[in-house]
Amino acid sequence: MSIGRWRLAALFGLFALAPLAARAEPGPATAKPEIVVTAAPKPQKRSGWKQAETEHVVVQSNGSEPELVRVTETLERLHALMTRLYGSTEPASGVPKLHVLLLDDDTALRGLKPRFGEGPFADAFADQRYYDPRADGTMLAVVRRDQIIDLDTAIARNRFCDELAADDKFCMGKTDPNAVPIGRSWEAVLYSAFAQHFILANVPAAYPRWYLDGVGALFSTIKVRKNGALDYAQPPDRYKLVFRSFGDINARAVLTGTYLDAPSRTMRWTPYHAWLITHYFVFSDARPAVRDSFDRYMAAIGRGATQAEAAQAFGDLGRLNRDIAGYASRKIYFARADIPEAIPAPPVVTLLSPAGEAVIEAQLRLGDLPPVLANAGETIPAPWIDGLRSRLAGLPFDADAALVAVEAECRSAEPDACLADASRVLEQVPQNARALAWQGVALVGKALAGPPGERAAALGKARQTLTRAIEGDPDDAVAVTGYFQSFVRAGEPAPETAMAGLARIAARAPAAPGPRLLMGGELLREGKADLAQRLLRPVLYGAYDSPEKTAARALFPASPLPATPQAGQ
Repeated sequence: MSIGRWRLAALFGLFALAPLAARAEPGPATAKPEIVVTAAPKPQKRSGWKQAETEHVVVQSNGSEPELVRVTETLERLHALMTRLYGSTEPASGVPKLHVLLLDDDTALRGLKPRFGEGPFADAFADQRYYDPRADGTMLAVVRRDQIIDLDTAIARNRFCDELAADDKFCMGKTDPNAVPIGRSWEAVLYSAFAQHFILANVPAAYPRWYLDGVGALFSTIKVRKNGALDYAQPPDRYKLVFRSFGDINARAVLTGTYLDAPSRTMRWTPYHAWLITHYFVFSDARPAVRDSFDRYMAAIGRGATQAEAAQAFGDLGRLNRDIAGYASRKIYFARADIPEAIPAPPVVTLLSPAGEAVIEAQLRLGDLPPVLANAGETIPAPWIDGLRSRLAGLPFDADAALVAVEAECRSAEPDACLADASRVLEQVPQNARALAWQGVALVGKALAGPPGERAAALGKARQTLTRAIEGDPDDAVAVTGYFQSFVRAGEPAPETAMAGLARIAARAPAAPGPRLLMGGELLREGKADLAQRLLRPVLYGAYDSPEKTAARALFPASPLPATPQAGQ
């Protein structure tokens, strides 16, 4: 079964960056890349926070080790499956791994600024994940707690009463036997988020939000069989009861995007609705005219059209709505991937150090801070850094944990503290490229804030430090970004080497909007508006709002762009 009949090439041709495409038909199955790691075949039971690492993911959890291993292996299998289905390719080296945090509750997620929110879903399905695509490695956090879906909704009660009324019965005081709570596994949330990340990171383009929700839903029900085969795109458990309680699909509202800011009284958007409409377009035997219309719809959105404009490709949306609603009542098939030729090696599992545990929440909070060497008006205080420093001061040294505090200091306009703490890391680990990079960033910050007469010499010293960091690790996003920003923030043209370095970072982290935004701004300064807009297309017209999207819109004030609200709005 094909995973889609639509191809969309995403422009990323700057400085020898190959464009990526979403392939309509999967090619022949190929052997999975070998993972050069080893681990004990039967995990030992160990308490505390643990980390499991494979070729593409790093997963941290304080749950059981067998659960951690199983979930990490499934993510790696899902990555291999989607790679085959979408025909995606990766750079040979330097690709940052997805960092997954599995949390006991949502305490750490409260108060975080939404960046890439799905939905917006009905309340029962919301607020269980946090997704932040970063240039040095995307952060994904999921609450390790099953969702309880209350089916006793106003829509369900109205239906129950209508059904009784049809039999000349009164519903007052009676209970709908179908309106009982059901569960949705937290793993479905995790696998859905991973699938969405795969699309954004490997097939970057402008997508309607419902489509990304749907791709996630298709893979959220993945099952690993004992022989290694994978089932995917299965119907979610009791999905018809969900439609009964949250309303039948309203394809017109979804395809035109009106469900985003004008919720219907007859449909509340859920992952189950996203699964149905995406399953219809991807797996059903829809009429050829519908397939052609879907191709044109997606292509129009990729070019920057609003969903309402793109939906004109379907013509009669009323008939399409009836087709999709009818599809929900049919027997729906799922896909099964062949047994892979190569099974991924087990993940390497290690215990986090006390300092590593101390920075878990801080890793999430970094997403709320301004980017590297942000403009003066973008800096914000981060009072939680004092508590983080205090906790780390009483624990054995851990370079990775210490660098979390260093990053927080540099990105919250504390260059003196950042410089001092980065230097302390270098005393312990002299060749640490990331510590050297933050040292260079701090020096740039101090140079920009210093006397104008001393700025050129101070910037020269800072750039030398950043150059040494890049020589140590050419793929270090902090060093490359800091070097680029050392010119832009000083009002100087970014040299070709700085642009090429940033293009390399963007190619290795296509989902991250930050590098694209920086490059687009510099291209505009050079008078290359068309190229800047093409490069920024996934940010400008993409499904999710983010600070970078707001900034990108400001670069093109004459181009009206559709607004898409965050989940929960």
